[in-house]
Parts: sequence; structure tokens; C-alpha cells
Amino acid sequence: MKRMIELFEDNPVIPGVICDEDVELVLENETKIAFTLFGEIADIGNIVKRLKDGGKTVFVNIDMVDGFAGRNSVIKFMKQNTVADGIISSKASMLRYAKEQGFYTVHRFFILDSSSYRSIGKQLEISKADFINVVPGWTKVVEWAVEEHKKPVISAGLVCDKKIVIDNLNAGAIAICSTNHDVWEL
Repeated sequence: MKRMIELFEDNPVIPGVICDEDVELVLENETKIAFTLFGEIADIGNIVKRLKDGGKTVFVNIDMVDGFAGRNSVIKFMKQNTVADGIISSKASMLRYAKEQGFYTVHRFFILDSSSYRSIGKQLEISKADFINVVPGWTKVVEWAVEEHKKPVISAGLVCDKKIVIDNLNAGAIAICSTNHDVWEL
């Protein structure tokens, strides 16, 4: 786990890959980490392999892969048919199973209001995730999550310029994820 934390610290801007063209851009980018936020059941293995062959550590948001359901069989499929390093999801029980299967895990939380924020602790008890991903990347929420949960925080969602990146990192985020190509170059 220490090595993974160091990798995030050394690569604090993570490209969020949402299409095949993004894969090519990420392969040209110096970052060592990619979050795959697209794909279909039939091609996710190939997408991950292309990124891995390019020297990237690859996390897959299984909630965004077309054809996947919210069941542990998705994790089994990922283990048997991909070379992914980690799993991203908002589903606590699937993340717990993914962790048991040897994946690094990122628990994604959509923070819409104080109620959704307050549910983080209870959900983390279930998932035992390695990382917290707060969406959208509101600086104050990042700060609260870092202070309260003592887990590395990755911010994402509406992280679209240099100021937001810096503010999130200064608030304690270990990294940010963005689909904005301009942010990748920071």
C-alpha cells in the first residue's frame, strides 16, 4: 500500500480516460496512473492491457463499464480477464470483495449534501477501501474527508483548472482525477 500511496503522490494529476482517443493521449503522457471511466464488457480487457503495456497503473471504474452489474461476478470477471491494478466503485460490498481479491480499491462518493457526506464513514466500514474519491472536487469537502477519515483522498468532478487542482492538493488530497486534457498537463 505504501508503494501505491507514493505513486499517487508522485503523479497527483490522474487522467480520467473516457474514450479510445484518451487512451492514446494517456499513453503519450508522463503520468504513471490512469483511471478508466468507460468501456464495455467485451473490450475492457483490451483497454486495460493497452494502458498497462504503456507502463500505466490502471484503475477501472466498474460502475461506468457498460454491461456490468452490481454483483461480485464483475470482480471475478475483472480478475480473470484483465490486468487491472485497482477498482473504483460507489458500491461498498463490491469494493470489499475486490480488496479480498487483491485489487487496490477506490470508494467513490458523490457528495450532494450533508447527508451524503455523513454516510462516508458507514460505507467505508463496509468497503474497507484503500482510497476515498470525493465527487465533485470541492475543496472544503476534501479537507473534511482528509481530517475525518484518515484515508488518502482523491478528488474528481469539476476539477477543471490549475487553481482547483492546487486548492484540492493543498486541502490534503493525495491526487485529483480529471477528464479535462488541459488539466493533465499541469
